[in-house]
Amino acid sequence: MKASWRFARIYEQDLAAKHVSEELLYAVRQVVQDCQSALDWTATAVKDKFYPGSTWNPYFPLQGDQAKFREALDKQIKGLEADRLHIAAAFERHQPYQSGKEALGHLHALRKVNTHRDFTAQTRKERRAVRVQTGGGYVEYGQGVRFNPGGGITIGPGGGMTISGAGVQIGPHGTSIGGVPVDPRTQRPIPHPSQSVMQTVYVDWRFNDPNVSVLPALTDLTALTRSAVEDVRREAQL
Repeated sequence: MKASWRFARIYEQDLAAKHVSEELLYAVRQVVQDCQSALDWTATAVKDKFYPGSTWNPYFPLQGDQAKFREALDKQIKGLEADRLHIAAAFERHQPYQSGKEALGHLHALRKVNTHRDFTAQTRKERRAVRVQTGGGYVEYGQGVRFNPGGGITIGPGGGMTISGAGVQIGPHGTSIGGVPVDPRTQRPIPHPSQSVMQTVYVDWRFNDPNVSVLPALTDLTALTRSAVEDVRREAQL
């Protein structure tokens, strides 16, 4: 899985350029292929050690629930659960239905589009937010947040507010942040020396299917794959 560092570099370059390059598409494919190959290679190594009679190269079973996992494991490495429960348990620890392992569930979908050469990888998505920095913390809110002239805050689509160590006061004459009134015309606090106000644009590439953020998804997938390979190999003493 050596492609991950290269992928991150190309990813940031393409975000800045606002364009998905062929180099990025290739790097994404490489990460996906490396993860799938590492998992399948591990499953094959287990089969070859304990059931050397067949030439079948199994896939690493990844399933969305326990019943499907047990069925898939028995199909790929028949008899493993009955003969060596501790190794089967290691496979099960690294399933998408386990807490914190959800990203492994994206692997089959990403591998499928790659195999069929229909890789519609990324959509560029921007999210704008205003951050008000005060002496004791900050308040950040998205475009869907509206400070109403008569007081009150409305949060609509694209909204959301984070408050960290700063006060937000809502009164009959409007809203204040850190004691500074918010101008409902600009949706920002009136300029004041105690505060700094800036607009931040959060930019991301997202897969179309599955609809997840590209860099975090592949970062998680790489780390989870490494953990699965190490765990299974340790239990199988490979």
